[in-house]
Amino acid sequence: MATLPISGRPLARAASRWLVLIAMILPVFPAQADMPLQLERVVLLYRHGVRTPLPGEIQLDEVSGKPWPTWRQAPSELTPHGAAGARLMGQYDRQRLAAAGLFSVHGCPTPSQLSFWANTDQRTIASAQALAQGFAPGCPIQVGHLPQGSEDPLFHPMEAGATAWNAHDAVTSILASTGEPDALTEPHADALQFMMTVMGCDQRHHPDWCEPSHWHGTLAAPTSSERMTLSGPIATTSGTAESILMAYAEGFPNRAVGWGRIKPGQLESLSQLHALLFDLYARPDYMAERTASVLSHRILGVLQDEQAPRLNVFVGSDNNIVALASVLHLHFKMPSYAQDDPPIGGALGIELWREPGGSQRYVRVFYQAQSLPQLRALSHSPPATVSLLPPACVSNKNGLCRFADILPLLQRAEARAR
Repeated sequence: MATLPISGRPLARAASRWLVLIAMILPVFPAQADMPLQLERVVLLYRHGVRTPLPGEIQLDEVSGKPWPTWRQAPSELTPHGAAGARLMGQYDRQRLAAAGLFSVHGCPTPSQLSFWANTDQRTIASAQALAQGFAPGCPIQVGHLPQGSEDPLFHPMEAGATAWNAHDAVTSILASTGEPDALTEPHADALQFMMTVMGCDQRHHPDWCEPSHWHGTLAAPTSSERMTLSGPIATTSGTAESILMAYAEGFPNRAVGWGRIKPGQLESLSQLHALLFDLYARPDYMAERTASVLSHRILGVLQDEQAPRLNVFVGSDNNIVALASVLHLHFKMPSYAQDDPPIGGALGIELWREPGGSQRYVRVFYQAQSLPQLRALSHSPPATVSLLPPACVSNKNGLCRFADILPLLQRAEARAR
């Protein structure tokens, strides 16, 4: 596997700074609380780091013709800045898990102790490689993946034919649970209005899509198609807003981020528009259970296999994270992002804990992510970490959930896999 160049001396200095910061902010591990517990395994589902815009992602242009910022890399690729952010997250994971006693602070873990598996896009493979380099600098850690550009059923089960689904059934189910797309956008008219301001809508430049009377959308499955078709403001603003967020996280000058019309505190409004797409394509039960079907099967295998690696890292995309969170009936809100919008380069995690000498197992579900300002500055301060308790769980005095409580949720999604 190709590796990205990394400097050992700066990393050593950074590691010591992070270790001090982690010691200051980390919550008490359950093993240190009233009931002694032992951390056995960890699953991290990461979203890739900062990338260039995807083909077709930008659906709106600045109304007066001002150009979008120019990226140096090809479309859809992880940037060097994105790789640096991922290395910081890998470094944080190493120090945090070392503090929990799962790994040593330094040195190369054995191949049996950890596993990295990425989706087949360049951005996910390169993100996994950067995470591995941050976790164990200079160590020969292999990142597993299928051939680049192929459909990995772990991340794309519907496209790979690994789960049965039908576009018409999907639309019927989604509309039954969410209503028409307008029902999702109506509570966020302020975010749409802000987006129009960012795009330059004014009295002189005012195409139809600038006007609220045109903010109507539909979700359908044409008779001749096996795909769903979405029209309206969610379709046009979600990817457009995400491209602006990526430019901010990449570190473009303020004048190039939304043409200088955005203050950092307003980024959450754009994040809200990006998140609305998942309320249709990833969060409804029909979509969530199918999107997370093969992944749920793999996670169950890891959590139930006594010989599984201590750390299991999967690197995919935002829809994978939203689908798994939905399977667990979880919502999340991370700093600088809107509700249920997966942060760039962040991870949904599951830890497995056990009473020493006992058979009862517990899990802690959490989200960890750098804020957009942290990612923009490549800050060495630790990311935010938020513990999430699935509604099916009755937490113990350590704030953990019995593994048996989330088992049926993962099994329900797993059953959708062929």
